[in-house]
Amino acid sequence: MLRMSLIIIFRGDVIMRYFILVVISLAMSSFVVDAFAQSSETKSLETKVETLEKELTELKNLLKQQIEKDVQKEKEIALIKEEVQKKETETDAGKASVESGDLYYAKKSAEFKDKKLAPAFSDQYTKPFARRFGRNTYVGGYMDFQFRASEEDSKNGFDQTRFIPFIFSDISDRVKLASEIEFEHGGISEESDGEVKLEFATIDFLITDWINWRGGIILSPLGKFNLVHDSPLQDLTERPLVNQYIIPTTLSDMGMGFFGSLYPSELSKLDYEIYVTNGVFHGLDADGTSHFEVEEGIRETRNDFPFDDYNQSPGVVGRVAFSPFIGLEFGGSAYTSRYDENNENQLTIPAFDFAYQKGPFEFVGEGAYAFLETNDFAEDAGITDDMWGYYLEARYHFMPSGLRNLAPKFFTENSTFTGVLRWDQVETAGLENGEDLHWLRNRITPGLNYRYTEDTVFKLDYQINIEERDMEDIANNAFLFSVATYF
Repeated sequence: MLRMSLIIIFRGDVIMRYFILVVISLAMSSFVVDAFAQSSETKSLETKVETLEKELTELKNLLKQQIEKDVQKEKEIALIKEEVQKKETETDAGKASVESGDLYYAKKSAEFKDKKLAPAFSDQYTKPFARRFGRNTYVGGYMDFQFRASEEDSKNGFDQTRFIPFIFSDISDRVKLASEIEFEHGGISEESDGEVKLEFATIDFLITDWINWRGGIILSPLGKFNLVHDSPLQDLTERPLVNQYIIPTTLSDMGMGFFGSLYPSELSKLDYEIYVTNGVFHGLDADGTSHFEVEEGIRETRNDFPFDDYNQSPGVVGRVAFSPFIGLEFGGSAYTSRYDENNENQLTIPAFDFAYQKGPFEFVGEGAYAFLETNDFAEDAGITDDMWGYYLEARYHFMPSGLRNLAPKFFTENSTFTGVLRWDQVETAGLENGEDLHWLRNRITPGLNYRYTEDTVFKLDYQINIEERDMEDIANNAFLFSVATYF
């Protein structure tokens, strides 16, 4: 029994030891597995970290390259801006200075545009120069073309009205040159009544703001329209009647004189021009031939070429313009000279003009009265009475937003429509077939025009003429279409 008990006890102890050994083995195996798992996970994390570090390095390199590209682009943009600014500086008058002698004429144009003034406030030296040659010379011009359908059969059809090249030059800091050449109705030929002439050509010597010298073929400052008659500036096709028969535009004369500007206050400005000339009106020859006509008024007395001295008596012409503030101007001008070859009869033409602008609305006008002295010789030649005329013109600029949305390529930010209405009245007089005749012309002209840009305009007008020639009504209403552009 004892043996059996001992055997049992021994076997139980062995079993217990075996059991403990198994438990320890299992525990050790679990620890080894856990350690191996942790080791594998660590290696995986290290691999992931290495991968992320590589990707981060690549991103840093890409970002560095992009920054370098952006810096290069900024440099290129800066260079382009500098080139654009340089070109603008060469053509923009606002960058120029009269004192330094650079871009005088372009500066005048830019100052005018900066003030956003209507063309009625400009002058003959304010041009949209199309091309600059060399350092100082500008070449450009304008052209107009029209179609006319009138109740007068003789005045229907197409006409190449004008082609006007001009050359302006800043010769030095004080010496300036300006000129225009006029080709009318296709020029001179056996079949046409066109003409080619030097419309004006002046040399200016700048002294200071309030006094400067000018000489050459001068565009006479008789009224304002004669100074700003360019077709692209005007909103109707034909010139006002007063500027056809009383101040026959374009009116030029050979002479010299002075011009300048004064500034009475911070807002106001006073401009003046005054010249002594040969005398442009040749009205009565020594043989008794009169060039004044009932139908043409003073127009046929104008001597376009060669601007010779008809009677050894000079003419004097001048204009003073006062602007109390931007957008309003009043002008007074006068011309006087002997008009006959015998140097015995005086012609004096005072004129008054004004221009008002407020937003899209403009109102302009001009009037002139021709006083004709007549002795017995002049009266026998048919010169009998004074002549006069004036016009008033209202303009309104607009652009329907719907049109811009519908066709933005044709109706741009620079495009505009203008509705315009002009009233003209002129009376001319003279002796015809032994009778003292008076011709009173009244005209109402409504019109609509479209400017694709400020320099190019398409015009539609309808002239309603109410005319009396010694109580005889004359029917000659007319429809006109025209195109005018600077180049």
